[in-house]
Amino acid sequence: MRRNGVEASLMSNVWQCLEALAGGNHVAAEWAKWSGDQFVPLRSAFLRDTQKRAGFIPCPHGCGCEHEIVPRAGGKLAAVCQCEPWNCEDVAVTPAEATLLALNIAKFGRDIAKAFGCDPKDTDLRIPGTRQVAAFGGAGVPVVLTIQSERTGFARVVTQLVAQLREQFILLAPTNRFLDGISLGLLKQAKAGLFDLESNLVLTPSGTLKARKGAGELFSPYAPKDCEPLEEDQARQLFALVEKLESGRRLKNPSVMEVFRLYCIKGKTTDQIVSGGRYSKGTIINRLKAIRRATGKDPDEMRAFSPYLQRIEETITDSRAAYIHHKALVHDNKETDDESE
Repeated sequence: MRRNGVEASLMSNVWQCLEALAGGNHVAAEWAKWSGDQFVPLRSAFLRDTQKRAGFIPCPHGCGCEHEIVPRAGGKLAAVCQCEPWNCEDVAVTPAEATLLALNIAKFGRDIAKAFGCDPKDTDLRIPGTRQVAAFGGAGVPVVLTIQSERTGFARVVTQLVAQLREQFILLAPTNRFLDGISLGLLKQAKAGLFDLESNLVLTPSGTLKARKGAGELFSPYAPKDCEPLEEDQARQLFALVEKLESGRRLKNPSVMEVFRLYCIKGKTTDQIVSGGRYSKGTIINRLKAIRRATGKDPDEMRAFSPYLQRIEETITDSRAAYIHHKALVHDNKETDDESE
């Protein structure tokens, strides 16, 4: 069977499945055919029952036709072949198999926001297949999700978003296969970024979404520069406050500064920080709470300006390295003088 010009047999992941079945209600067999081995986590996490019964289901024998769902005696259901000539036996169908399923877009959007470390914000933009799902950073840069099934629909969405939001927004799409030169040009002109979920998110077997990189690392280039709240002296003060948390205290790893660097500067999520198994999530959260108390700033807000903070960190690191190198030279010179005497 073909849908939107793509063979179902070629579907290898949930992201392409979402585009193939965009905006529609389908039976579990249809979702399973297009999402493959990712159907189980997709079903458990993001598909909801519509309480509506389908009229047809895909042929369970793989012949490519659809079987009509008809009632039988005793309230039972059967799927009857519609081929001419008829060549498939009738198949018993359960009520669950006949129920139409739809993407739970609200939960999907919340989980995307959580995975990237953004603030969830569910807003209907009145554009087909498109809604804001999050806001990024202190400037509240809109993070918009669109799920389209063809190139022309995607191009219309980009045009409408640029006209409506004007500039500096993040556009998410399941894949980037519908992006063309015109759409790319419009996004660049609006200083907007496009990120495909296929490259940046992973749907785990348990049904959770995990980001390969945090929002701070991905989205910061698209945050308004004139909204940058951290002047150089403020940033240095921020580093001093974080470093002061560790002075005179013995804390188990990771240190406050390490969590600050990984979470606020590198833009990693808490799950990514603990993924190596070296640190507990509870410890990471406690370090973030300590940073918030000491600085008076939300760590999530700091992540929006990670490139700026990274430059400050590099400056501090370089100055310390130069100081240590200078001391080493002085020490070496003294030893040389002693030897000459």
